[in-house]
Amino acid sequence: MFITKNDELPEGTLVKTVGGGIEALKQILLKLKKFKFSGYLKTTISRDKYISEGYLVVREGAPVAAIYGRRAGGSFAKTKEGEDALKLIWGDTYDTDCSIMVYGRVDIEEIITQHPEALVNLVEKVAEERKRRTTYSLSWGDRQKAELEKKPEVAEDERLAEYRKRIENWRSSGLVVKSLEESLGDADKAKLLFAEFEEKVKRIEALKNELELIDGSGHEKEVERIKAMLKNPGKIPAIESAISELRKSTAAGEVTEEYSDGEDSLAGLGKILPPEKDELDVCKVCGANMYGRNECPTCGAKKGDAAKKTPEKELGKSLASKDANLIPEFTFESYVVGEGNRFSHAASLAVSKVESSAYNPLFITGGPGLGKTHLINAIGNYVLSNFKGKRVLYVTMEKFINEFNDASKANQMALFREKYRELDFLLLDDVHFIADREDVQDELFHTFNALHKDGKQIVMTSDRPLRSVQGLSDRLVSRFQSGLVTDIKAPDLELRINILRKKVEKIGLEIEEDVLDFIAKRYTRNIRKLEGALGTLVAYCELMKKPPSIEAAIDSLKEEPPDSPEDLELVPAIPTKSKLDELKISHSYLIEETRPVKSFNLFMNKVNEGFKGMALTRLNPKRITELYDVKDTTILWLTDREGDPDVKIPPVLEKIIYRIEDLLNAPGKSILLVDGLDYLISNNSFDPVLRFLRRLIDEISESEAIFIMSIAPETIDEQGLKILEREMEIISFT
Repeated sequence: MFITKNDELPEGTLVKTVGGGIEALKQILLKLKKFKFSGYLKTTISRDKYISEGYLVVREGAPVAAIYGRRAGGSFAKTKEGEDALKLIWGDTYDTDCSIMVYGRVDIEEIITQHPEALVNLVEKVAEERKRRTTYSLSWGDRQKAELEKKPEVAEDERLAEYRKRIENWRSSGLVVKSLEESLGDADKAKLLFAEFEEKVKRIEALKNELELIDGSGHEKEVERIKAMLKNPGKIPAIESAISELRKSTAAGEVTEEYSDGEDSLAGLGKILPPEKDELDVCKVCGANMYGRNECPTCGAKKGDAAKKTPEKELGKSLASKDANLIPEFTFESYVVGEGNRFSHAASLAVSKVESSAYNPLFITGGPGLGKTHLINAIGNYVLSNFKGKRVLYVTMEKFINEFNDASKANQMALFREKYRELDFLLLDDVHFIADREDVQDELFHTFNALHKDGKQIVMTSDRPLRSVQGLSDRLVSRFQSGLVTDIKAPDLELRINILRKKVEKIGLEIEEDVLDFIAKRYTRNIRKLEGALGTLVAYCELMKKPPSIEAAIDSLKEEPPDSPEDLELVPAIPTKSKLDELKISHSYLIEETRPVKSFNLFMNKVNEGFKGMALTRLNPKRITELYDVKDTTILWLTDREGDPDVKIPPVLEKIIYRIEDLLNAPGKSILLVDGLDYLISNNSFDPVLRFLRRLIDEISESEAIFIMSIAPETIDEQGLKILEREMEIISFT
């Protein structure tokens, strides 16, 4: 039996590759169980005319499914599943010619759904077999044997009764339990699903707490939609994403538009409809797209009454506000023009004013924090203000990829394509994140062609030139560069001062030119840092009741190192020796500070004492080497950018675990610094990162190592911060 391309196991992220051997698989599984790893192991061994392949799926380190077969001529033939497959996989791993690859970041439930016969439950089955053999060896006669054979059925009936009771309790609390009800026909499958469901319910409770901590004023519709989604534990990734977006919106001060009771809300529809389509297939409970189903895929509600018609003027109103996804304060009026961005600004203004522009596509490049996102949103805001009825959508590449993945899984690609190919303006931010996603690149290629053919405007941004983005197909590069490419340069001194002046005018303060000049010369490469420094100074002066001055600027910005090359110098070590003495072997410390300056000082002091050091940081290693002498120290840049694995590491917890293990297993004393917790959480969510940290703290407590983690308290919610403070010893510099 052949597995089609659609049935292939998702590739996920390759974490580690090891060779086979007598204890190879056993040792790997012990490690995976220790770290509660979830993913799968792929085994390959070359034969005469084919390659034997095995897939061992693990949940929190325990095998849950196994598939075995052979690959020849590019096709995979599945020959065994379940325990039979597991035996063959185990046998192959004894061979030193076998390769064992560990893959993380995969949807285990999707694999199990596609291959239900692959399930294994070794521990339970071994115990049952042992019990069965022992019982029969002590029994005599057919009558006694028959009575014993009935016992498992009675036990199974009791177990199913217990499952039904738990289902009823969950249903009465408002949770969607359809998947559990469907599993009751298979006791083994039900046991797995119920255990997983319990974990999901715990996560749902945690997400409810997160939602309660957010001030949802002005976002009531979205809050209600998320509350409805919380009824379905199967939608945890979507819920986490929705809460994250809500948190960003509230932090940015955005307010969503409310609709009257007699009108349908488009909130959560996930689809921009053309004016002629006035029949909205949305859930009346949570506002999610029903995709033609009788039951809502988000909250589980029944279809109910048909959707009401939305007048064309109201549809245009929603597109001009919420569904366009624009940042309202990013306009041309609020954009400060200088020599470094003048060309990009002029091009952006041109494509906004001309209905059929020769600058199509417009591609804007430039480093982080230089104003690309501001410009691309300014285009959208200008179009909606001056050309009524235009369908505009601003979207990040990350969100485009997530929507593509969701549509693919739900078999709703037609709706996905309709959403993006019926736009008048597609504003796509951070397209470099599409690297190495061939499936998404192919979809974007055809979306681009469809829009371009119809004369629709496409605007894109990237933090680097396309030719330098590895993993991007040549045909996409060719398409993206077929219009006008502009580059935003780092702002010169005059522009930086003008940006600060405009900010000062906006907040209604008077700050002397010499103070603005000091800040402008201190932060030269990133406008966000420049504006952030001004905000820090203003807050400091308000709290300390001092007028803005150079002295106040020096005091308030001492925790924020400059980025000007002429100002880069080694930050002096912390003079308080008692602080250094507090760092003890086998202890873990939470360093609370605005910037990771103190942490790096503590770290480097221990390195200078002879400790082996490893730092995982969001700071570019080039920056670190300019500030510190780290020639014999491992500095790993936490980034999605591909590159030298000795310098860069993605925010994949499994990969990070293996790198840290190398440090802890080496002889001698060592110190580990982690800076970038918020980045890890944004890529993995809080719970997996917390589990990772707890295991790491336990490892440190039994090692000759010190663990320090830098965190800016304002970057994490209060509940999460309290949890971390309970787990680690606190050194606060805030």
